[in-house]
Amino acid sequence: MKKLLHKFNFATLIFLTGGIIALGYLTTYWFPVTDNAFVIDNTTAISSAVSGHIEEIYVQNGQRLTTGDPIMKIKPEKYQLEYQAVKAQYDQAKVGLQVIQERINVTKLDLKAAQNQLERMKYEYRQKSDPAVSKGIPQIELKTLKYNIQSQIDVVASLQQQIILEQTELKQAQVGIATLKATTQKAALDVKDTLVVAPSDGYIQNLYLGVGSSAIAHEGLFQFIDTTNTYIQANFNETDLASVHAGDEVLIFPRTYLWHKVFHGVVMSDNWSVDRQHVIPFKETQLMFTQNHWLNLPQRLPVQIKVLDQDNQYPLRAGMSTYVYIKTK
Repeated sequence: MKKLLHKFNFATLIFLTGGIIALGYLTTYWFPVTDNAFVIDNTTAISSAVSGHIEEIYVQNGQRLTTGDPIMKIKPEKYQLEYQAVKAQYDQAKVGLQVIQERINVTKLDLKAAQNQLERMKYEYRQKSDPAVSKGIPQIELKTLKYNIQSQIDVVASLQQQIILEQTELKQAQVGIATLKATTQKAALDVKDTLVVAPSDGYIQNLYLGVGSSAIAHEGLFQFIDTTNTYIQANFNETDLASVHAGDEVLIFPRTYLWHKVFHGVVMSDNWSVDRQHVIPFKETQLMFTQNHWLNLPQRLPVQIKVLDQDNQYPLRAGMSTYVYIKTK
């Protein structure tokens, strides 16, 4: 025993500790655990689809909302006037379209009457030019009737061309109507967009502006945290991920609620990756940085996990740190 104790010195302790660490390093994939994990929520920058001055704000920081709840209102008068103006043009154009259609109908009736008149004149000419009666008809009357028939043919052709022109005008008006309809719908959307509503369930964050502030279209004003789905990004050592795959069950231990609440999740994908390349801009030449480390430490890879059992009594806030254990199959 004394011999054994004599051999167990500081150097032996160092090698023994190193052996235990090496054994744990090589078998760590059996128990994929990490403390390098944090909560992620989908964060949306709340903005208005139209520019203007904020007339009302209906929410405050930290307030929970459901889908469709009002958040703020942009002064709508300008957009209401624009809508009324374009709506009036649209209504006027629809009346104009109806007028063109009625004019085409009238021209078609005129054409039909002219064609009937032409047929009557042709019939009269055939009867009067018949050899049996032509000697009793003055030649000047037949000549005049013939010229009248030719004139009537021109009238019919003119009316046919008039209908073609009016139908072209109708098509042009229909295109204008379609344009005005789209413009009217856009103006109606602008009026609707003066009221900004919650895109989903969630809560407000970083709201530091007041009534009268200017809003620029599609420029973020404050944050909306979407609580419909909550995720965990767990950064595991690459040596822990040999047996981890999409669909694996996960146990999540938020540090805030340690010993009080355990959440359950699922690995969303096994396409984890990081970028370790560095390139010179404009040349795309890869650089390798010198790192004077005694050990080449394993790379950490992000694993995305979806939380399956959210609990309002234990809210998971974006940025909270957690411990994560993956049950591999």
